Amino acid sequence: MDYEMPNIVEKGPHIPMNQPIVNNAPVGPLKQKTDTSYDDDDKKLISLDVKARATIGNSLPYHVHHIIHNCESSQEMTDTLTVAYERTMEFQATTINNLNRIHEHFFAQQGESITQTFNRFNCFVNDMRKIGIFKHSSQLVLNFLYSLGKSWEHHADVHKDSENINVMDLNSFFGNL
Repeated sequence: MDYEMPNIVEKGPHIPMNQPIVNNAPVGPLKQKTDTSYDDDDKKLISLDVKARATIGNSLPYHVHHIIHNCESSQEMTDTLTVAYERTMEFQATTINNLNRIHEHFFAQQGESITQTFNRFNCFVNDMRKIGIFKHSSQLVLNFLYSLGKSWEHHADVHKDSENINVMDLNSFFGNL
């Protein structure tokens, strides 16, 4: 693998350019070279994008390949995959804000068992971890306790004052309920 390949993927494919010259002086803007006027360096840099496209395409599972099938450069492939799987930065920021808001306002639903509440809370915690939001285990335990409602209020008060609350993870805490 060539060390220039990441630059080609990040910045886009090399486009060989030529400066028109009249009377030994540059004239006008740069123009793209024709295929026949490529030098060895141009050919090498162009082949890097071809190799990068092949590397990306061959590393993807078959069911994902259709997303990048029509991309013309390795940069376009990575941009397409980023939007498809990581979404845009605005989408990520919105997701983070929504998950934080849900975290702050998480409550057990009426008629829901403690196991159902725990499973829903745990799925939510996994979603937060997946996008890079990590909460301390004691904070998760306390948030889960506060979400349980009035029927568990006494239990919550007893556990909240316990010294074990700071060293217990969420799964261990649920196992002790």
